[in-house]
Amino acid sequence: MKKLEGIERLTFEKAATEQFIGKFGIRSVFNFLWAVGGWVTTIVLTVNETIPLVAGMGMSVVFIQACYMPMHESVHHTPSGGRKSYAWIDRCIGEITGLVLCESFRGHVTTHLLHHTHANGEQDPDVLNSAGTPIQIFGRVIAGATLYPLMPFIQIFPPLARVIPPAIRERFAERDRIRGPEVAKASRWIAIVHVTVLIAGTAAGFGTVVWLLWYVPAWIGRFWLSLVFGWLPHHPHEETGRYRDTRIFTFVGSTLLIRGHDYHLLHHLFARVPHYKLRLLWKSLGKHLDAQGARIEGRAATLISN
Repeated sequence: MKKLEGIERLTFEKAATEQFIGKFGIRSVFNFLWAVGGWVTTIVLTVNETIPLVAGMGMSVVFIQACYMPMHESVHHTPSGGRKSYAWIDRCIGEITGLVLCESFRGHVTTHLLHHTHANGEQDPDVLNSAGTPIQIFGRVIAGATLYPLMPFIQIFPPLARVIPPAIRERFAERDRIRGPEVAKASRWIAIVHVTVLIAGTAAGFGTVVWLLWYVPAWIGRFWLSLVFGWLPHHPHEETGRYRDTRIFTFVGSTLLIRGHDYHLLHHLFARVPHYKLRLLWKSLGKHLDAQGARIEGRAATLISN
């Protein structure tokens, strides 16, 4: 297939994607319901000692990390299909899943759209979290999980910031600069909510629930999400072109494991297409993307060359 440019390229891509855009996201809503419902059920079963605590923690990790996909889809309005009358569904799903994931949904909307606009560039907020090696990402998650409950107290009593190593303070300052004051404010308020839940839950005798079935699993899940949605699709975080800032990278079982974002380049190109439609879209646009010089790696590269 020849390389397309200008209006011809835009017309071709629009024709290929329009069938996947604008429909009410029944599957996105279902993904939200089973992820949150599964986590709540896990808590009940663990508290009732129907399943052991270790199993409950593992299941909590699975369900909590699954909450990210409906939150992410809500940023791009795919649950509502982009219809203003259903926009409340996007907000509802986003706020609830953000609460579960120790994340401000309002803040995530801004940072995620910044990521799309400046992918791999100096203004990309995701680079601070997902560039580097998996070991480095693990260290950042440990630091985040440890310091997150302290942040509201540091806001009230700034001298407490001295307990944070200078290198981490500088990294947090850079993160806040890129994200902007509105995101920092939204994140601060949601952190206060999270810390209040941790303190109140512990004081009320639900320490096992709030710490071992929510907080710790949430940060383990965030580490996994950083790997498969941040590091893997963009590695090595060097190129910034339209077809090069992320990639198609597939392997056996990758679509199930990464829930369609093994075709992450397609998401960056056409963010309104739901994640569960990306594989179908690839079948229509694979040859076109190859002709455009897209990053196509792994099993997909082998298949498209045949």
